[in-house]
Amino acid sequence: MPEFSAALFATIQRPNSEEHSLLAHAILLEGSRPYWEVHVNEKMYRFISIPDFILEEGLWQLMHYCQHTEKEHPSQDINPMTLDQKYGAEHYQKSLDNLHIDLKESGIEFKLIQWPGYWVNKWNEKIETLQKHGVSITHHQ
Repeated sequence: MPEFSAALFATIQRPNSEEHSLLAHAILLEGSRPYWEVHVNEKMYRFISIPDFILEEGLWQLMHYCQHTEKEHPSQDINPMTLDQKYGAEHYQKSLDNLHIDLKESGIEFKLIQWPGYWVNKWNEKIETLQKHGVSITHHQ
């Protein structure tokens, strides 16, 4: 049975307020293959994550589903696949290469909550790098 090991939240600051609105959230489940479930409104989208890029893929897809309307994503992913399978290897690599720029320009604030486990130490450095590039991300362990 998959274990819940991390959650990502995408929020945006309300105009003229210190409060934030939740746009979407994603949870990381780990079993035989790690996968993310992205929850937007009443829909859920799943994708299998490549272990070396779990954090990046989670942030990318959370941002992606926040920025696109439900009409552009009318159905849920019944049979999850990896993102390089879904988008093609070239688009996948380009998206990862430009991720810090896209995350910063999105105006979305990300919050990562992580339970102790294998990924904790590996993600600290990646989060620091994203923050140095101006991405708004906080990390709670």
